[in-house]
Order: sequence, then structure tokens, then C-alpha cells
Amino acid sequence: MPHKAIAKLLAEKYAVPPWWSQMITVGYEQARGMREAYQKSDGYSASASRTMSAGIERLYGAWADPALRSLWLGAAPVVVTRSTDGKSMRLAWKTGGSRVEVNFTPQGALRSKVAVQHGKLEDREAVAEKKGFWAGALGRLKQLLEKAA
Repeated sequence: MPHKAIAKLLAEKYAVPPWWSQMITVGYEQARGMREAYQKSDGYSASASRTMSAGIERLYGAWADPALRSLWLGAAPVVVTRSTDGKSMRLAWKTGGSRVEVNFTPQGALRSKVAVQHGKLEDREAVAEKKGFWAGALGRLKQLLEKAA
């Protein structure tokens, strides 16, 4: 059965909620060798996150301001396509057609978490490369924000 049919069967026959139907279907596909780790319907996906000693406004600002972003992200080929102040941001990776989703979560008055999901990657090698890239970038961002505090 294809992915959609399995998820539909779980939802209709067993009353499994939508999110769980997807998770169970993906787990089944991985166990059967029908899907690899990090693989989604539109390619592969890499993620990274970091909690920082900075308020949500400072953290979000370091992403939203192109001059600040270049200090820790360098010359990464990104364009902001959508943003919600202090909550989320979407970026287009100009080479290769991949997409980056960024979510910001306050962890108290002076701490915040950023979570990055880089999707539409070609293969597992691209996942490994982007995981390393984002780990380094978030490390530089943390250093920049905590140094300036």
C-alpha cells in the first residue's frame, strides 16, 4: 500500500488521529525498508536546535536582520520568504531548491530556543552536510548572542 492509503486506513478503520496516522505509517515504512531515516515525501530533511541565553527578541532579530545574520551565517545562499515576528521564519536556499523552516520558542525571560528544519534535500549525504552546517551556524549564533549579553 502507498503511504496515503496506509495513513487513511489507520484513520478510518482504527480512528487513529491524523498526526499519529502519519507517524505510524512512516515507522512502518522505515521498518519495511520502504523509507530511509530522514526521508520524507519531498526529499530528505535535516534538523538542528539550540537553546541560548538571549531573549526571544534578540534571537529573532539575529535572524531577521540581514547584517546580523551574515555575522554568524556567513554567505549562505538564503532568502527570507515568510516570517512571523518572534515565532517563525521560512527561508529558501537559493542553490538546490531546498527550504529552511525556523521556529523560535521563549524559554523564560532571558533564554530562547531556535529549531531549524532544512527540507527538500537530495539524499543522506546532503542531510549529513546540512546537519554539520547548522550545528556550526547555531554555535556561532549562540557565541555571538551570549558574548554581547
